[in-house]
Amino acid sequence: MGIYNIDRIFNPGAIAVIGASEKADSVGSTLMLNLIQSGFEGELFPVNPRRRTIHGLKTLPSILKAEHSIDLAVIATPIETVPSIVKECVQKGVKGAIILSAGGKEAGTKGQEIEAQIGRYAREGGLRIIGPNCLGIICPQRNINASFAAHMPYKGNLAFISQSGAICSAILDLSMQEGFGFSHFVSIGSMVDVDFGDLIDFLGADPQVSSILLYIESLTHVRKFMSAARAVSRSKPIIVLKSGRSPAGTKAAASHTGAMAGEDNVYDAAFMRAGIVRVDTIGELFDCAELMARQPRPTGARLAVITNAGGPGVMAADVLSRYGSEPAEPKPETLAKLDGVLPPLWSRSNPIDILGDASPERFAAAVEICVGAKEFDGVLVILSPQAMTDPTAVAQMLASSFQKKQYPLFTAWMGGVDVAKGKEILNQAGIPTYDTPEDAIRAFLYMVDYSRNLKILQEIPPKLPRSIDFDRRQARKLIDTALSKSKPVMTELESKALLAAYGLPVIPTQVAVSAQEAVQLAGQIGYPLVMKILSPDILHKTDAHGIRLDLRTEADVRKAYDEIVANAKAYDAQEPISRG
Repeated sequence: MGIYNIDRIFNPGAIAVIGASEKADSVGSTLMLNLIQSGFEGELFPVNPRRRTIHGLKTLPSILKAEHSIDLAVIATPIETVPSIVKECVQKGVKGAIILSAGGKEAGTKGQEIEAQIGRYAREGGLRIIGPNCLGIICPQRNINASFAAHMPYKGNLAFISQSGAICSAILDLSMQEGFGFSHFVSIGSMVDVDFGDLIDFLGADPQVSSILLYIESLTHVRKFMSAARAVSRSKPIIVLKSGRSPAGTKAAASHTGAMAGEDNVYDAAFMRAGIVRVDTIGELFDCAELMARQPRPTGARLAVITNAGGPGVMAADVLSRYGSEPAEPKPETLAKLDGVLPPLWSRSNPIDILGDASPERFAAAVEICVGAKEFDGVLVILSPQAMTDPTAVAQMLASSFQKKQYPLFTAWMGGVDVAKGKEILNQAGIPTYDTPEDAIRAFLYMVDYSRNLKILQEIPPKLPRSIDFDRRQARKLIDTALSKSKPVMTELESKALLAAYGLPVIPTQVAVSAQEAVQLAGQIGYPLVMKILSPDILHKTDAHGIRLDLRTEADVRKAYDEIVANAKAYDAQEPISRG
């Protein structure tokens, strides 16, 4: 249903809590207290037929008894009662609902039937639903905490959407520690109605949202998701942590949300095509969140690294190299300016080692020069606690000098107790802090990836020829041949032949049945190239270790051929093997 009525969920005038309670530590009680204590300015109606009042508010025996119109119903009752409650909400004209109840499709066939019934009633009545099996939503900008989370996050411009309530709780706790906030905090649950695509569309149009973070286990309505992401990522970064990379993770995701996670490589390609940046860990998601919440996005990967210790500077250079980048080379005029403020023994290169006795003023002067240098797209400041360096004083100096500058400046205050106060000062000033140079640089480069993805997203593909030749007879022959097999699966060669029959360009592919033939064909095709196993009985080449990439010499080809054949035989010694 798109974004129809979703605004009534995130900006309601009146909320009914169905399943409200005063029982200590119950979901219904926590939910009521969160809504009261968050300062929600609209009307709040607890619904419970067995109580007259709950937390000082008069209760309703049923939502049908409400004398006022209700924008949002938050449902915290057993899942088997939810279909009838949803039906009553539709009767009452409620426009939005959040279903916290677990036990839907993740619980099996009965749960699937219940969710199907909920979805049917909602669609018939135009009721939009988040959930079931979710933590709820929080909108700090509107003083709404319609969840059973432990805290109300700070106000900010990040929107976070998660399929896991536990991930929501962890990110929320970390954000409280680091001192940055959110515009929307959404536990999306099983997505019986509102899904990721709907929320991306909705949040993309909200001026209070600058960036969107997603934790995804599975996707529904993929076409809608791609369309929304491609449109919104042009103006707002979308960062995704997609779980279920491994078979075990896929199985776990299915048991959690009741949906299969899908082929992971497909997600990689789809995210890149939609301008989305994908991260690999919760820590990286959080690191990116902190950088996006506090700093403008870098326009390039040219990073200046300022450090008071040589070792961390070397670490930073190594991390950049690992990700295919290098510390940017300072221009002569920048070196001259640094010479004017740094001692004679400074490194005179990037990383910029300003020595172990660096004062707060020396740090600030070096940062000021690098921020103003056109050859740098960002500045990382690394501090290692030493006897002659005061981490707190350096942090105070940076906070007072650079708090209001819109430039990608971030820090790695390395250590524990000695640097804790300094990190707190930087956090309060809106300057991102990281525990290690590796964490800081990874977050920076993810933001660089986003900028690159945007350029790709804006590229216009070349026009196709006006006339495309189709060889339908050849295509039919290939399909019929594949279907006549005992295992009706096309090999890579057959698949490419079918695409070519429909006029689609394909990569040249040759078949070799010996190492010598592979070498000869490699010379004809040209280097670098890829070698793969070709067998109708080995469909998942990676599982059989049947792929070798970036082959650049005859020796590479011979070695790859022998390894692939050996691996294929070990994978399934009973099956015939071809090589291509």
